[in-house]
Amino acid sequence: MEWTLIAFVVTVVLVASTAQTLVGFGFALIAVPFFVAVLDVKDTVALTTLLGLVNSALVARHAWRHVPWRTVSWMLAGSLVGMPVGLAVLLFAPEDALRLGVGASTLVMAAALASGVRLGDSSIARELGVGLLSGVLNTSTSMNGPPVVLYLQGLEHPPQSFRGGLAVFFTAVSVMTLAAFLATGVVTLFAAGLAAAALPAVFAGSFAGHALLTRVDPVLFRRLVFALLVAAALSAVGSSIARMAG
Repeated sequence: MEWTLIAFVVTVVLVASTAQTLVGFGFALIAVPFFVAVLDVKDTVALTTLLGLVNSALVARHAWRHVPWRTVSWMLAGSLVGMPVGLAVLLFAPEDALRLGVGASTLVMAAALASGVRLGDSSIARELGVGLLSGVLNTSTSMNGPPVVLYLQGLEHPPQSFRGGLAVFFTAVSVMTLAAFLATGVVTLFAAGLAAAALPAVFAGSFAGHALLTRVDPVLFRRLVFALLVAAALSAVGSSIARMAG
């Protein structure tokens, strides 16, 4: 395992974990487009799931008392239904198509989040639908956050409830996804080794994020996150097209 690759992964994880701790989401959205530029898609998804689980659990540890449990429970039920579909895509879709899909999905999701699109008022049907879409995205690309973020933003929960709901949802979904990945052989020793090497960066990013919570303008930070997402997504799309053309 090359030290340059490890250093790159550690840097991305540090930025992604800091971002998620600050705004409640963004770990996979930031990490996946960068990882997919240097790793195959399966290792990217497995690595992001392993590290994202730890990061989400750290956020949930501080915010679980404020979780909107009814909403989160229905979304988890929908996600459980969607996961097998996404897993089938990950296992059987061509590598280059998956890589291009990751980049394109990141661009669409970043644009939706930046524009403040809302997915409607609270209802069980919407929560199941949001969870279903999130489950498909989670096991195919590891980027399950945007549908849930958009839905919870539309409900206008207080910041603590918003962060807590996201953290608990991401933690529970990551546990279920990791179990599915282990059962189907998606998690390789290479991905597990990279995750172990980058694990300290998750804790460092969590610490940095909590330290910055009261010192950083959240609006400015979100803009910086979106700019980073777009840059990463464009890179992923460009490299995917070049691979397919070549």
